Amino acid sequence: MSKAIKLKFEPNYEFTLIGLVTTEPIYKISWHLNEQLNILLKETNPLQAYQTKRQTVQEFSKFSFFTPEETNYHLIQNKGQQGILIEEQKQIDYWLKIERCSIRSEVIVEKIKRLKNVTLAFDIKPGSLKSKNRFIFSEEEI
Repeated sequence: MSKAIKLKFEPNYEFTLIGLVTTEPIYKISWHLNEQLNILLKETNPLQAYQTKRQTVQEFSKFSFFTPEETNYHLIQNKGQQGILIEEQKQIDYWLKIERCSIRSEVIVEKIKRLKNVTLAFDIKPGSLKSKNRFIFSEEEI
């Protein structure tokens, strides 16, 4: 008889998460963010999320950039053709997830707010979101 082994997994929500409201397509907002934040976001494999109600896999466009200092930037579409990534934040068009960032989130938000095509940008604590696990993905998935 074999014993069941339980693995304890504690996800890390220690990252900066900024919600963006804009009418721009993802490639244009990516270009504006590249100029404003001095980064090089490029299109990567889409983020795939399982939708339990419909029992389908949804895809959301994603642009990413990795610095030599191991800071990771991910611009993720919130509204895809198959639904919404974070249902409780339907007003958000894109999420900017920044891992291992040495710059305060308030500074980044202020830079983003200077973009003329961004209606709203604000910092969100990832742990406060019901669907926060959708932001946990590995670099291999990218």
